[in-house]
Amino acid sequence: MKAFFFKFLGWVGVLVFLLFGILYYAITYSVVLFFVTVAGMLVCAPPSRRWIIERTGLNLYGRAMGIAFVVLFIAQAWVGISENVDVLLARDARQERDKVQALAKARADEHARFLAAKPAILADIAARRDRGALSEALALIDKHAARTPDPDLDKLRVSIDVIDTEAGLKDEEGIPLRQRLALYKRLATLDPSTARYAARVAALDAELKETGAREQAETGRASAASGREAMLARQFDQRSGAHLKLQAEIKRVMINPASYEHVETTFLDTGRGMSLRSTIRSKNAAGEMAENIIAATVDDSGNVLTITD
Repeated sequence: MKAFFFKFLGWVGVLVFLLFGILYYAITYSVVLFFVTVAGMLVCAPPSRRWIIERTGLNLYGRAMGIAFVVLFIAQAWVGISENVDVLLARDARQERDKVQALAKARADEHARFLAAKPAILADIAARRDRGALSEALALIDKHAARTPDPDLDKLRVSIDVIDTEAGLKDEEGIPLRQRLALYKRLATLDPSTARYAARVAALDAELKETGAREQAETGRASAASGREAMLARQFDQRSGAHLKLQAEIKRVMINPASYEHVETTFLDTGRGMSLRSTIRSKNAAGEMAENIIAATVDDSGNVLTITD
């Protein structure tokens, strides 16, 4: 019974080597795999194993037989899997190469068809451009350039961009200076051969710099004037409008300072101070309220320089 069991296992081993050998060999067609598979089947098959034992004296029973089976099975799997991977990688590389070649051929064919039809295509685009259908012309350029880039298509695109940019300068005087300069810079970039564009860029750039300097100077003057106005305004009483130092000087020389009433003060900025005209009311020597006009000059700090009644 034991002998029958081991014989049965031997034939099972033959079947295992045969099935895996066919599976691996179907893809790789490897000679090494073929010999490893045959060796495994010979070791497992009872008749051939017995013949090997008789001829070589090797111990291929029990545990030794199990070790031989495992070693040969691992060898078959290693050879089969490694060579299968190599075959699959080579096939993928070949397929990728075929795709690249097919794409290159398709592009070459597309380019050849474009070259054959190029004169008619360029004429159609130019005709659309010349009659003002710029968007249609650009659409045709984009359509053909996406398939086969061509310098003549790029030249047509530039000419359309020039026309479109020049259209934005139709009412040039009504366009802000900076925007005009930007448009002419774009034209000079698109068409460097046209000297007029470069000349307009230089002229507008100089005008912009001059305008900027003038605006900066005006801003400086306005800032200085604003600062002077604030300095002069601090010399007056914010509620009554009286000039503070002039009011103090008037009260100092009055007969009855307690009767002082401020009516109005006007001033003129002389650049080195102010000329003041102050209207006041106060009691005279007879004790009656009378109105007087006092003229005075003060320096930038508000100090009274002259005063006349």
